[in-house]
Amino acid sequence: MNSMPPPEMQMQYSAGGLKDGGTLTVTITIPEKWHVNANEVTDEFLKPSSIEAKAEGIEFAEPVWPKPIKEYNEALELEILTFRETFSVELPVKSASGNYDSSGTTVTFHYQACDNSICLAPASKTISLSEIAAGTKSSHVNSGAKKNDSENEVAAASAANDASASASAGIIALLFFAFLGGIILNLMPCVLPVLSLKLFSLIKQAGENRGRLLALGGATTAGILCSFWALAAVVAAVKAGGGSAGWGMQFQSAGFIAFMVVILTAFAMSFFGVFEIWLPWNATTKMDAAGHKAGLAGAFFTGALLVLLSTPCSAPFLGTAMGFAFTASTPVLFLFFTAAGLGLALPYILVSAFPKILKVFPKPGAWMVKLQKVMGVLLLATVAWLLWLVNEQAGMAGVGMFAVVVAASIGGSIIVGKFAPPGAAFKRELITLGGSIVVIAAVWFAVIAPQYELATSEKFNARMQEQMTADGWYRYSPALIEEFAKANRTVFIDATADWCLTCKTNEAAVLNRDEFRRAMDSLNVALVKADWTRETPEVNALLRSMGKSGVPAYAIYPAGDASKQIVLPEILTTAAIVEKIVGK
Repeated sequence: MNSMPPPEMQMQYSAGGLKDGGTLTVTITIPEKWHVNANEVTDEFLKPSSIEAKAEGIEFAEPVWPKPIKEYNEALELEILTFRETFSVELPVKSASGNYDSSGTTVTFHYQACDNSICLAPASKTISLSEIAAGTKSSHVNSGAKKNDSENEVAAASAANDASASASAGIIALLFFAFLGGIILNLMPCVLPVLSLKLFSLIKQAGENRGRLLALGGATTAGILCSFWALAAVVAAVKAGGGSAGWGMQFQSAGFIAFMVVILTAFAMSFFGVFEIWLPWNATTKMDAAGHKAGLAGAFFTGALLVLLSTPCSAPFLGTAMGFAFTASTPVLFLFFTAAGLGLALPYILVSAFPKILKVFPKPGAWMVKLQKVMGVLLLATVAWLLWLVNEQAGMAGVGMFAVVVAASIGGSIIVGKFAPPGAAFKRELITLGGSIVVIAAVWFAVIAPQYELATSEKFNARMQEQMTADGWYRYSPALIEEFAKANRTVFIDATADWCLTCKTNEAAVLNRDEFRRAMDSLNVALVKADWTRETPEVNALLRSMGKSGVPAYAIYPAGDASKQIVLPEILTTAAIVEKIVGK
């Protein structure tokens, strides 16, 4: 696991009475091959180190930090300020009352650890003289008290074990969040059309034996997991190449949207009976085996399609878990994607393992033909949503280009149905299907893709030049946050994207309502929108600073402080936002 062990810490007061002044020196040792950001940072997404000390009757002045190391980080492509190995921070005693007690001194070090490839989420470590004196071995502390070296070594070992156990518990909790987020993805509007499709398949197979249902559930689960692993591999490759990866990032690609439009349109056409794919072993004596194999292949494909449709939605809990996973090592990344995949697959696993659940649905019959057409309409509704997304990114010109893709997919489906009907030679079907794919791909790459990219870039760049959005929000920029800090205004940030359905749901339910606007106006809060519809370095850095891998993501910057950030959950309420602002 690519995570830094907690730094070792010691503290010691200077000799003499504290009433006459004095210094508390905190010595910190960073593990080899790691560094922490200095108390000053060169980019807003890097969290600066800070330290605070508390003791009864003692007031400390501002800490005195050592001179930081200046180095160039190739992964971040910028010069950074760091502390490495062992360094000391001095905390001057500003005043001490007559009955001060230095034995209860506690020191908390806040830091963000990085190596040459990743930066971890901000963390902190606290050491206390009173805990050491009481025999609670939670930290390695040199207090100047009468403790021998062997006791300190035991305390340090115990601290390392406690920290390791705490880190493991935290990762287990995040894995559970990823699993729970995967379950919740089934309820998201982007997944519902294919969810109903899969339910239709299970109802259709309900009359078969339990082994058959288990096989279908296993195939669907395999399709989900393989797709999640493919996404994890893409993310790992992007990170290895120094790029920025995030949840739902493929919806920033016009090619991916075109692929989804073709697949969903063709799927809908097959539901309408325009064509049907038959496998080469469709001889009469092998029809049953062919049907079984086709069913398993279809279940696998359905699982893969579920994953592709789920990525524009960031479910509750999933954003926090994936925010950690996207900054972790490759094995940890795959582990988190596996947990999310199992969560998404859980309903199908349960239905396959306990087929009695299907008894609540009517028995297979003629009604299923009508249901199949309804599901075709649902899939076309998903295509319509993708075209709406295209309109948001490139305007009606883009919709016109993608309408050609839809027409090509429908035309290809008709050609397959006409020239390779059920029962025709598999070679004819394969040639017809392959020819349709080649024609659609040629039209896309030769004609549509260049024009669409140009139209999208022009519209997005024009939109980013506007200081305000159409609904009255400020456009995000790091400089804007600094300006509001100087003006002593609280800032609420909405990191969103046109293709993010969870974002749109939150906007409709909370952020665009008069109740929210009145509450923000009464508190003099500046509303800022960070648009991630297309990838930008500024929003990438903002998401990293929030510990998020994708959108939606929400944060509050308290009035006058651009360095402090209060990150909010994916599901919002006006009352919860106001509470965080007022209680800041």
